[in-house]
Formats: sequence, structure tokens, C-alpha cells
Amino acid sequence: MGSLKSKLKALVMVAGVVVALLAVVYRVYLVMHRAVPADLAEVEKIRWLDEMGRIARYGSQLLQYFGIEPGIEPLKLFINTAFSILVSPLPWQRVRYRDVRVSQDVYAGVPVSTYTPVHPQSDTDGYPTIIYFHGGGWTWLSVGVYDGPLKHLANYTKFKVIAVEYRKSPQHPFPAAYEDSLAVTRYVINNARDLNICKDLIVVAGDGAGGNLAAAVANEMASLIRLQVLINPALQMLNFATPSYQEHVDNAIPGITSTEKTVSSWMRYAHVHADVKPAMLDNLHVSLRHYSFLSNFVDSRRRLPAYLNVTDKHTIHNSACREEVSSVLDQYVLDSRFNPMFAPDVRNVADAYIITAQYDVLRDEGLMYGHRLQENGVDVELQHYKNGFHGFFLFAGGGWIEFAESQRAMEDLVSYLHTEVLDLPLSDI
Repeated sequence: MGSLKSKLKALVMVAGVVVALLAVVYRVYLVMHRAVPADLAEVEKIRWLDEMGRIARYGSQLLQYFGIEPGIEPLKLFINTAFSILVSPLPWQRVRYRDVRVSQDVYAGVPVSTYTPVHPQSDTDGYPTIIYFHGGGWTWLSVGVYDGPLKHLANYTKFKVIAVEYRKSPQHPFPAAYEDSLAVTRYVINNARDLNICKDLIVVAGDGAGGNLAAAVANEMASLIRLQVLINPALQMLNFATPSYQEHVDNAIPGITSTEKTVSSWMRYAHVHADVKPAMLDNLHVSLRHYSFLSNFVDSRRRLPAYLNVTDKHTIHNSACREEVSSVLDQYVLDSRFNPMFAPDVRNVADAYIITAQYDVLRDEGLMYGHRLQENGVDVELQHYKNGFHGFFLFAGGGWIEFAESQRAMEDLVSYLHTEVLDLPLSDI
């Protein structure tokens, strides 16, 4: 009898393994045959990036089902590790940098990592410097995760890169990340000589949530900053029905970019209860009085450059609100530290270099903000990438996965920094 039970147990275990393997094979089959937007290049890589994002989303949803906050540290560790593998060189990859020196320090109480190329542009004036704020929805990722891309950035631009390890939500909600970013920027400006930095060549930059922080810091520091580089920036929580949001309602790559992911990130940053999410997804989260005042800034008919031909859709404007939700969220929408899109005066802010991607729910707000800056006399360089997706810039090279569109975006940025910021002739690039 005991022998029979052992055999049945072994049989059940084998059956379980077979079922699990079949499930994995089926999932791989689905990924390999999943439809993606027809205009995207290098679709096999994109399918797997999307799948990893979907897995992380399923994990978050499972935690929420059991009443657990998705931003807990174990999930952060998993996502950070997975993302680091994607964007940084693997141990056996031979990636050569120009002897970029990496050091850790604390500026104004905030941890930073500094990536210094061996050759400064000027021995007397110090290094041109990029203060970089990483992405991740103000919740995920870290400077360590960005180690490969940051080395690559310092290597190619020849700028010193100071990466800010700002505090993350939900443990440290707004304004913690903004305050850390601003504090480091002020410290660098005030101590430029001691840090061997050229005070006239300080750039703030960031992607996604980091683009939000870079824009907010640039608004505050105005002429003290030489340039703001905004990469797929998250700039507004007013309207989630701009054309780029509409185009991704039934998006084929929700693991990379989606309305739900973006709304969840804003909620964690603001540290608001999950009950407000349905109203945000339905654009019922802002009082109509405030919306009517700010709607001009998200009006696609006025703000999207026609020459780019990014869409044939138009912003669906808010027509109602849930007062119990707007009473909570209005304060955040009106705070330009939180939503830099709506800064009351942008006439004297730094020049802007704005990178947008066709397949990104945040596409339109980057383009709209660029239009507003130009309208107020700010010099703006808009670079829109038809084959780009949210976060594509991080795959410019030096990591496990690379994209041709990402490499082109890096080359364009380097060319601009060298010719327009450093005034170098093209022959020296």
C-alpha cells in the first residue's frame, strides 16, 4: 500500500512538472506571436520587454488583491534586479568606456553617484555636468540599476554625470523626490568650484518620472541651469485622454506603457488611496473650475506640432468630476512642483531638449510642454522618435539589449550637447 502511495505521489509530481512546462511553452508561444504596433522595429525584443512588464504588473495586481501595497521593498528588489539585467552589460560582455570613474558621495544629505570621464573639456573651468534623475514612476529603480546607462551617457557625452538617489514613494511620497533633486542641484551649483564643475555648463536631465523632476527643478532654478533634457517626461496629471493616452487604451504593449501604469505611478507619488483610481481613469478627478483654467495646456489642437504628424486624434476634455476625488487631487494638479506642465511662468527657464517616443502614453505632454516653452521665448529642441517607446533611450548601447532607435537618440543628444552647449565644431565630435 505504501509503495502504491509513493508511486502515485511521484506520478502527481511528474504530472505537475509537465503541466508547468507546457504552461511555460504556451506562454512563450503567445509572446512570440503577440501582435505589436506595425510601425515598430525590432519587434522580438519589444515583445520580451513587454512580457517582463506584464509579469511585474500581474505581481502588483496579485499583491493588491491580498491588500498589500505594490511598492513594498521585495517587489522593488525584483523589478530593480530585472531591469538592471536588461539595461546594463552582463558580466561576460566586453564593454569599453573611456575610463569612466565612478564614486559615491552625499550632497545636501542625499546620496549621489558621480560618473567622471577622464578628460574634462577644460582644465581651468571644470567639467560640464549633467545632474541626472532616473525614472521608475517615483517608486521603482535606482541609481545602481542605471549604472550601465549612466556610464554610457558619461562616456559618449564627455560630461560628468551626477546621478541622484532621491527618496521613493510610497514610503516617501511627494515632495520627497522633488526636494532631494532640488537640494542636490543647489549643492552642485553652490559648490561647483570645489567639485571641479563648470558652473555655466550645468544640465539637469531625467527620463519618465526623472523627466518630471528635471522639469520641476529647472523651473525653480531658472537661469542657473544651462539646459534641461527631458526624456519621455511625465509632466501632468490633469488629463488622461490626450491622443497618446487614447491610442494606448487597447495597446499591444501594456507592459511597457499604459494608462493604468501611469495613473498608478501618480497615485503612489501623491500617496492617495486606491479608491480614487477609477475616477482618474475616467478623467473625473479634477474640478471643472480648475480644469477649464488649465485645459489650454493639454489641448492637442493648439499644442501638438502639426509638422510631426504624430496623431489624427484630439484631446477629449473633462466634462464632469467627482467632487470627493477632486477635493483630494486638485492640490496636486495645481502644484507645479508635482505637475511642472502648469508652472505659472516659464519665460526665464533653461533651454530645453525634449525627447519623445511615438509609442508612449506620455508622448503628447512632452510635445505640448515644448510648444508652451517655445511660445514663451525658450529655445527648445524637440526630438521625436517614430520607432521609440517609453524608456527606449536607456537601450542606447552598453547593455544586454540594444535598439537602433535608441542609439540614434543618443547620437542626436551627444551632437546637440557638443555643438550647442559646448560650442564644439562638428569635426571634434
